[in-house]
Amino acid sequence: MRRRQYIFCYLMVAPALLFTLALGVYPMLASLWISFLEYDLLRVRTHGTPWVGLENYVTIFNDPRFLQTVVNTGIFTALAVSLVVVFGLLLSQVLNGEYKGRTALRLLVCVPWFVPPVVASAIWMWLLNTDRSPINFLLQDWGLIDTKIRFLTDRENWGPFSIPMFSVTAVRVWNGLPFVVIFLLAGLQSIPKSLYEAADVDGASLIQKFRHITLPLLMPVLGVLLMLLIMTGLGHFEINYIMTGGGPQNLTNILAIYSYQQAFEVWKFDTAAAASGTILIMTGMVCLFYIRRQFRKDLA
Repeated sequence: MRRRQYIFCYLMVAPALLFTLALGVYPMLASLWISFLEYDLLRVRTHGTPWVGLENYVTIFNDPRFLQTVVNTGIFTALAVSLVVVFGLLLSQVLNGEYKGRTALRLLVCVPWFVPPVVASAIWMWLLNTDRSPINFLLQDWGLIDTKIRFLTDRENWGPFSIPMFSVTAVRVWNGLPFVVIFLLAGLQSIPKSLYEAADVDGASLIQKFRHITLPLLMPVLGVLLMLLIMTGLGHFEINYIMTGGGPQNLTNILAIYSYQQAFEVWKFDTAAAASGTILIMTGMVCLFYIRRQFRKDLA
């Protein structure tokens, strides 16, 4: 009887597993294999796809544009993750309270989650357009600026930072905030209210309750959340590509866009696969760090 139950469970899981293997694992392994080949689509008929080992990785790491892209990816991920977690903690605290209109406010916070990233990017491109941006009009009406801000086309930079980088990061935070809020809200609702009641009896302030009760008990949730956000940030594509295409002057280019450009603009699938392999290594390191840390906690 038990064996039949196991077989039934395996059969139920099998379709999802097959889809994962076909649409996830196989393309990943195929991309890794291509990264060790010479796979120039314009020369493949005459030269074939000979094995070149790590040559493609050496090529991209000798490319200053790729190195700038790696830095941009790290900065974009760090900014987006830190900001979305901070705002998520603040909003989840507000949404966890008991007051009239809480359901409507929760629904309003979740609105960006219902908007596909492609549509959101198109909307924000209009909102951040230099000549037609309502944000610029408001800032000028309030006397805060004299000239219009070029949110997506300003070429000035302060090292790796620039106005276009901040703009696409802000859109990414807006788009990812509902996921973070829901994640943290679920964690907050699992914290016993008796702990806060005891803290009130002891005269603890709001900040003290957050520091000594909320934050420590949210750490397991925050650990999973940070891992997911960092991994998705390192492999992010849609918003940056649609809004700026990696420009201006490579200021908002990130690894996924670089890989796409190598594959579908210059037809060099080998260097594109090497760039994708770099993303896989970086996300794998994040995942390995988290698993190792959890393993140590279980042993302790």
